Amino acid sequence: MIIEKFNIKSRLKLKLLALALALPVFSLKAQTLVTAPMTSTPAAGSYYGTSSITLSPGFSASGATGTYQFYILNDCIPLTTAPTAGMNYIMTSVPRMPAYVPGTAGYTSCNVMQTLQYIDGLGRPVQTVQVKGSPQGNDMVQPIAYDAYGREATKYLPYALTGTATSDGSYKSDALTANAGQAHFYTSPPTGVSPITTPQAVTAFEPSPLNRVVEQGSPGDAWQLTGTVNPSGIVAGHTVKTIYANNDGTQYWANQYSVNIDAAGNRTLIFQNRYGTNTLLVTISQDENWNAAQSDSRLNTAEEYKDKQGHIVLKRTYNYNTATSTLETLSTYYVYDDLGNLAFVLPPAAGADATAGITSAANQTTLNNLCYQYSYDERDRLTQKKIPGKGWEYMVYNRLDQLVLSQDANQRAGNQWTVTKYDAQGRVIVTGLWNAGSAINLATLQSSIYAAVQWDTRDYTNTTATNPTGYVISSYPQLSTVLKINYYDDYTFPAKPSTVTTPSGASTNTTGLLTATVTGVLNSSDMLWTAHYYDDFGRLTQSYAQHYLGGVSSPYNYDVVTNTYDFTDFVNELVSVTRLHYGKITTNTAAVLNATITNTYVYDHIGHKKQTLESINGGANILLSQNNYNEIGQLMVKQLHSTSNGSSFLQNTSYTYNERGWLLKINDPTVAPSSTQLFAEQLQYNNVTAVPNISPTPQYNGNIASQTWWAMTNPVTTAAKSYTYSYDNLNRLTGGISTDNFTETGINYDLNGNITKLNRYMGSSTTALDQLTYTYNGTNQVQSINDAAVDNSLYGYRPGTYSGYQYDPNGNMKVLPTPPNGSAVANINIQYNLLNLPWNITGGKTITYTYDADGEKLRRVSPNTGSTDYINGIQYDQGVGATVPAISFIQTEEGKAVPDGAGGYNYTYYLGDQLGNTRLTFDTKTGVAVMSQQDDYYPFGYEISRGTVTNPKNEYLYNKKELQEELQQYDYGARFYDPVIATWTTIDPSAERYFALSPYNYVADNPIKLIDPDGNDIINPQHMVLSNTMLIRKMHQFDLAVARISGRNIHSYKFIITGGDRYKKNGDIYSATNNNIIRKAARHSRHLQEEGAIAVDLSTIKGIDDDVLKAAAAETGFRFNPDGADYDDGHFHIDLDINHKSGKRSKYASEYLDDDDDIDKDHKPTDEELNKNVIAEQQILKEALSGNTSMTEALFGQIMDDWYRFMIRVKQQNQENQKILDELKKKANDKDNN
Repeated sequence: MIIEKFNIKSRLKLKLLALALALPVFSLKAQTLVTAPMTSTPAAGSYYGTSSITLSPGFSASGATGTYQFYILNDCIPLTTAPTAGMNYIMTSVPRMPAYVPGTAGYTSCNVMQTLQYIDGLGRPVQTVQVKGSPQGNDMVQPIAYDAYGREATKYLPYALTGTATSDGSYKSDALTANAGQAHFYTSPPTGVSPITTPQAVTAFEPSPLNRVVEQGSPGDAWQLTGTVNPSGIVAGHTVKTIYANNDGTQYWANQYSVNIDAAGNRTLIFQNRYGTNTLLVTISQDENWNAAQSDSRLNTAEEYKDKQGHIVLKRTYNYNTATSTLETLSTYYVYDDLGNLAFVLPPAAGADATAGITSAANQTTLNNLCYQYSYDERDRLTQKKIPGKGWEYMVYNRLDQLVLSQDANQRAGNQWTVTKYDAQGRVIVTGLWNAGSAINLATLQSSIYAAVQWDTRDYTNTTATNPTGYVISSYPQLSTVLKINYYDDYTFPAKPSTVTTPSGASTNTTGLLTATVTGVLNSSDMLWTAHYYDDFGRLTQSYAQHYLGGVSSPYNYDVVTNTYDFTDFVNELVSVTRLHYGKITTNTAAVLNATITNTYVYDHIGHKKQTLESINGGANILLSQNNYNEIGQLMVKQLHSTSNGSSFLQNTSYTYNERGWLLKINDPTVAPSSTQLFAEQLQYNNVTAVPNISPTPQYNGNIASQTWWAMTNPVTTAAKSYTYSYDNLNRLTGGISTDNFTETGINYDLNGNITKLNRYMGSSTTALDQLTYTYNGTNQVQSINDAAVDNSLYGYRPGTYSGYQYDPNGNMKVLPTPPNGSAVANINIQYNLLNLPWNITGGKTITYTYDADGEKLRRVSPNTGSTDYINGIQYDQGVGATVPAISFIQTEEGKAVPDGAGGYNYTYYLGDQLGNTRLTFDTKTGVAVMSQQDDYYPFGYEISRGTVTNPKNEYLYNKKELQEELQQYDYGARFYDPVIATWTTIDPSAERYFALSPYNYVADNPIKLIDPDGNDIINPQHMVLSNTMLIRKMHQFDLAVARISGRNIHSYKFIITGGDRYKKNGDIYSATNNNIIRKAARHSRHLQEEGAIAVDLSTIKGIDDDVLKAAAAETGFRFNPDGADYDDGHFHIDLDINHKSGKRSKYASEYLDDDDDIDKDHKPTDEELNKNVIAEQQILKEALSGNTSMTEALFGQIMDDWYRFMIRVKQQNQENQKILDELKKKANDKDNN
């Protein structure tokens, strides 16, 4: 159609036939800015204007070309930036539109983001202002102040201007004035911001030139320094305190171990004696729950011992065991060989504190069952390792130090190896299996690999049966089974499916990019194709992915996903995603389109995602969610389901936070629920209120003392329910007492955190449902469980003693002697695939799972219930007797869309608690929110039975993981969790991150505060929004670069402060938007490294190869290193520690920069340097990352700048010291020569 001229004004709505054109007025940032009359045919997409959009002669559009959306954003605020004269400053502008001209007037906050950093005469930042950087368009201000020694002893929370103050980027001279600026903002905060009388974190230093931190406070009256008198009357002093000492042989002591290596390279553990006095540096940290009046001063503390080489040799904690009335000492020892390689880790249950120590000669069984053991070759490459409960794993490398062969204990029984092949660029091209036929020792394998070619080459012409991969494989060994093939650089693929076609407009500038993968289906010969297409900026614009519907590898089973992006390079905001889902449901011989799903995303002027919309099969555009933020960037209100473009919603959820930024409320449980607020929850930490017959203990370190919730039920009940929690001195849950007696209590643990006792009650009955006692027999693997309860209901564990738990050589539970729900079957037998995932289950309930070589679950088949297909969020079911599979539901960001039987879809939503557990499910088919399922859980996740459940039941429940009803276990992705006995059924794939914990331990025994997103990790989901940070922008660019090259996005961001267990009990989470994959950004300080560091940990769902990281680093300005990458632009510095490969946890820590900015890998910091490094980094980041209610670009830039400049000073001092030392050596040599 052609419009001669049409001027679109604010508030006008227009709908044109064959052209989806709507102009709602939003306070949002849409996608492409229109500044001139539109006179041609634009590309399909979203466009916005600040006051009007003019369609002039020549404009045309057709519904056949796609969907067009036009927005009038009449609140894009004009930028009138006016830096304060007479002050030094740096102004950074980030354009969010094409053709931006710096210094030109007339731009708005939707066009460009501006930040000013004001600097004093010493070059120190004194204030950072993000111009109109708050959600309401006010300046965001980060005040900075220094004490007389130039230290930032007090760190202030950022704030937004309020009232009539001018938001023009000028210096705010009253920022730290009493009753003004920051103080006024938090004393009388705007809507949604919690009032704070002490919005600062104060640091106390020891009175010495070392400037070591002895006490670290946080925002909030209770967390001010000891001795602070708060006007509120709240007692201060709940801070992190640090004591520095040397080992004295009595109060602070450690056993000394060494490693003996024989001629064959075998390593044995040797006990020497106790370390001599004053040979170790000891750092003692007391967490916020520590108090001087406690029964033993060692409780709630963590001790860390370092030797003179800076190696951590011991970490020790203490716990008072109320069951035995004894003080437990939990010591984890780290033992190194003469080259500094970690050879043994001795967890607490190993008993390494014993007077006689433990040795390989006397305690090899203990070492095998409970300890970590490592062996290296002559090039310091890890060649053998043993995780407790798991057999030895072997690794063999080529001359380029690339891992070629690996073998676990299960593979060893069949002489099978996993093989990795590389090209000349070091990229992984093929992975597979090799059946060696017989046992071959590592030395022989190493020689064979060295003797062959070291990399393989691409073959574009030979795609015969003898070379189906498109590569010439000449390196040793040849593959028996291909698991995965990667193609790079171009779109020439051998034997690709007929439905793989290159879209028009795809860039040919793809050198270095991953363009396709072929992934095998385990236990079959089927292979599934994925192809990646990019634009000229290297952004992934379209992907083709075969799926396995019906257990068939067919060219007609595939999805095509098309991505569109915003102009801005700020975060490469994803504007829309359209998925065309094709499936071979019968015997069709052509592709049949089963579903078209389009998601659209809308952002505000500072990059917050405001709206998510979805349309299925061209139907109505449903506004799934709309987010509203308070002035410091915290999520304040989430609204769900609108069919009226946002004028009304079916559900409104509000969020409230305390002064630490910890979640306090989801709605308000003291107010009766309604159809628009179906679920409410309140959490208590330090400010506790007694519930009937229960008095919670205040928790100052982030543990949750109690929770109260209210949920709409049928019939409606008016009583809120509560849980009150108790913990031991290691923050492990010891009880969860429910007001309606769904209680787990009397929970005890061994030294490794394995549960030894658990009592469970159900409802009004005073008789225990379960009284469990666990037996481990010197291992971490439960051998038998006795249930002394007499309750014979079909719920919980089964009364009696069951000692038939069995494990395979990889530590997978293969025999479960007591099936759930009181079944008469004696055993459940489980077989595992090469990824240690259960694939075949027998014993009354028969289930078969199908996975691809990446571990993605493709199918589930049961003779009792039929089959289920999992296709990247689309779930098909085929019941027993059904002839074809049918779509059961399509997952959305907030729940699922369910077929309505008439060709359309009804939307169902999940409402969750602080852990993301599904607490209430509601549907929308009647036009109002109607509760369809309400779920509560025991503290360790077992589902509470309160009556009948609607059919079909929502199975995505605890942590939103799918419940496997036959097993009563949850599938987390990497492994299964059994909430009946509160333990994992397989070893933690990331066990080496948590040396002090059992590999079967669930979330460090604190399921009220922590979650494990996929079975690989432990995080704290206390959400706080990171708004508008340079950090997000830079990391998102890195993320997208990784995705472009590897086809995988970064799974999560975790901000880490390391340097021992100093803050391990005090981790908080920050949510940053990763628009492409799971949105999690966290600082989680349980991921500790060998040496103190500030790092950003980027976890990936699948492994990422070094070549991918190198290319992504080069594209985004990062510098690659073997364990990640780092970035510095003179303004801020980021270390990215990327857990992208299997093997030992990276030891990457803070590196000292040479003058030419190359990393000085040879420098070994002295004890004093290392100590200064750790303390300074903790000082700079501790409160910024755990106590702030917001993180602005300015704040993070200042933090990273401070840290970077500190490291430079340390380096310079070290160089000066080295010069002096060199001069002394030279003089000594000259004297000797004379």
